Amino acid sequence: MNRTVCVLFLTVLLVCGLVTGCPKKPVGAPNANFSADVTTGTAPLTVQFTDNSTANNSPITTWHWLFGDGAESAAQHPAHVYTTAGTYNVSLEVGAAVGSDTELKLNYVTVTEATTEGEPEFETEIILLPGDVPLEMVLIPAGSFTMGSPVSEPSRESDEEQHVVTLDAFWMGKYELTQAQWKAVMGGENPSTFAGGSYGDTDNRPVETVSWDEVQPFMTALNAHILSTKQGVGTMRLPSESEWEYACRGGEQEPPTRFYWGDDLYGTEIGNHAWHSGNSASQTHDVGGKSVNPFGLYDICGNVREWVQDWYHDTYIGAPTDGSAWEIPAGTDRIVRGGSWYTGLSGHRSAYRTYRDPSVGYSYVGFRVVRQ
Repeated sequence: MNRTVCVLFLTVLLVCGLVTGCPKKPVGAPNANFSADVTTGTAPLTVQFTDNSTANNSPITTWHWLFGDGAESAAQHPAHVYTTAGTYNVSLEVGAAVGSDTELKLNYVTVTEATTEGEPEFETEIILLPGDVPLEMVLIPAGSFTMGSPVSEPSRESDEEQHVVTLDAFWMGKYELTQAQWKAVMGGENPSTFAGGSYGDTDNRPVETVSWDEVQPFMTALNAHILSTKQGVGTMRLPSESEWEYACRGGEQEPPTRFYWGDDLYGTEIGNHAWHSGNSASQTHDVGGKSVNPFGLYDICGNVREWVQDWYHDTYIGAPTDGSAWEIPAGTDRIVRGGSWYTGLSGHRSAYRTYRDPSVGYSYVGFRVVRQ
């Protein structure tokens, strides 16, 4: 449906609400209704729409969304990216055997131009994987920061004791490792739960359902490719836990906040920054769809949790303070960091720690790479 047809369609809907003679909704037809996780932000703005329609005499079988920018969708819970500044009307038509209904929301989504004035520039490098699939890295500067959380932080856990860590500079994946990047290195294999089929073109979603143990041969193959193609000598690896938290926070914070964007006590801002249990429609999404953090990283606190190198210990007493991973003494579980599509608000806190069996893959756990 082109833009002209969309405008005519919306005009008809408005006129039908004001004059007689327009078709009436059949008795027993569904009632259309919808909501969105965010309705304002800077371009490109990813909006997750949720169908809240109710069926009456028969199940709803069709959905027809018009996003106001000329795009449309037949999915029940679509995510749409607005790339141009403007204010957009959004409509949803739902259909059932006994009839249909349409909900129109005027001026529902407002998108502003992203500003670059005064924004920091990030030093990046690109590694070309087999098939010339790019892997973009961001330079994380050296520095010191207070790791953990203050005792006053809401939802704080007992294993988040504050301590100072000093780190050398390192490179980190700008995005969580994608399915396309995993397949490029691993010969086309894709273990992800949210891959293909009903999920559509998923190559730009993060790879998941990979265990910590399975990540190790990936790193071996990746490093062999980098060496053979003369793309540097730094060894790719998982980040240490302290590297991950330092990168997530964007360096030192005074005082440390719950999230890299602030304390957000009631979760009113998280939808701009992370895919979480309240806006994900219970699945992963393409990387890079939410805001960037102060170090130029995307999805650092949402979409999927991320494996790090360290064994889990229930206290930071004895933990390294130089940015290295805590490998001795060994534990039984490896640490995962960051929130996910499956996780509620408190699980996206910068200091939040949890752990998983390193031999098991989980649909809400992926990873990103680093190198010194």
